[in-house]
Amino acid sequence: MKKNRELYKELYPKELAWCRENVEHFKNDKFLFDMYTILITGSRKMTPKMIGAVQKAMTNPQYDPIKMIERQEKIKPIMEKINLVLDIVNTVDSGKDEYYLKTYSATPFMKSVMNQLKSKGSLSEKQMSAINKVYKKYKIRMDKMLGDGDDESRTTD
Repeated sequence: MKKNRELYKELYPKELAWCRENVEHFKNDKFLFDMYTILITGSRKMTPKMIGAVQKAMTNPQYDPIKMIERQEKIKPIMEKINLVLDIVNTVDSGKDEYYLKTYSATPFMKSVMNQLKSKGSLSEKQMSAINKVYKKYKIRMDKMLGDGDDESRTTD
């Protein structure tokens, strides 16, 4: 173990320094915390994939507060769109029972996507596509809800 620890100090000084500085930001990420533990204790061999994962995390804005602030500025339009879609979903699904909201509503998905965007600062293409599908589906439902109300008011005039 001591041999590994000394070897890692020589081979990976940047990774060790970054881990020491950012341990608070990735303490909830078990994998990265384990990689840091292996680096400082030398309890096992570090494979190239393990070092690659640490190096990838070093460039990830999720673990850098300054980059995350910049990222939050970039994702503001996406966050606004998610809020808009979530408002539409909540309006359309208001009055529905708890079972419907848990099983069929898009509310849990939209909240999950919003939480991921806030915490990680990014979404996948599939998630963006799914948000667009939810928007289209619920926009039609919203238009029907509003359209039915307008038709009734026109017929009573």
